[in-house]
Amino acid sequence: MKYFIITGTSRGLGQAIANKLVNPGHHLFCISRKRNDDLISRSMHGNIDYYEFDLNEANQIEELMQAIFSEIDPSRAEAIYLINNAAVISPLSSIEQAESRELARNLNVNLLAPMILTSLFIRFTQPLQIEKRILNVSSMSVKNHLSGMSAYSAAKAGLDVFSKCVGLEQGEGASAVKVVSVWPGIIDTSLQEEARNADKSTFASAGIFAKVHERGMLVSPEATAKKLVEFLLGESFVQGAVIEEL
Repeated sequence: MKYFIITGTSRGLGQAIANKLVNPGHHLFCISRKRNDDLISRSMHGNIDYYEFDLNEANQIEELMQAIFSEIDPSRAEAIYLINNAAVISPLSSIEQAESRELARNLNVNLLAPMILTSLFIRFTQPLQIEKRILNVSSMSVKNHLSGMSAYSAAKAGLDVFSKCVGLEQGEGASAVKVVSVWPGIIDTSLQEEARNADKSTFASAGIFAKVHERGMLVSPEATAKKLVEFLLGESFVQGAVIEEL
């Protein structure tokens, strides 16, 4: 049995990744703030466990991971994977206009939660000498900077550096967890919709997102999920790498 822990599965890319992974030989642990009944309906013999959980609640993540790992049978585990996909894009404004609460949520969901999940994943899987991989979904916003997105870009840049550092820590031993950060490209998701529909008086870059949409430059979540899943399970998953293009 291959086990997959996936965050942000209520819609968009996370839902598409989960849909690609539904398989009789796979067991999925899906995490999102809102329950995804369409995804749950695809469960085969109870091979999807769903956790309605807000990753902004960082102090409760350890309890969540304990619950998940209590459902994993080490004797049956061929491989275990963690996909840190959940993200929030707001605040979409210049930094002095951003509310402290929104800034904290952005950093909690986009950076702190993946760090805690990674820490716990490595700790709980340490005794297992099987394939163990963590895929961190980052963003080209690390390099392509836009006015009004300082928090999002900073969090994703932090995620890339974190992935590199943990890769160095883990190395290539038999019990090592491989960690990779990936820029998935420009995807037609709710984050893109939120950005292009934002108030231009506070988010001047909204027009850029609108043009990208109008010109048909957005890739479907399904097409991106296919590439990500192939990469996650493939031979080119190199320890500590940051993949800027799939």
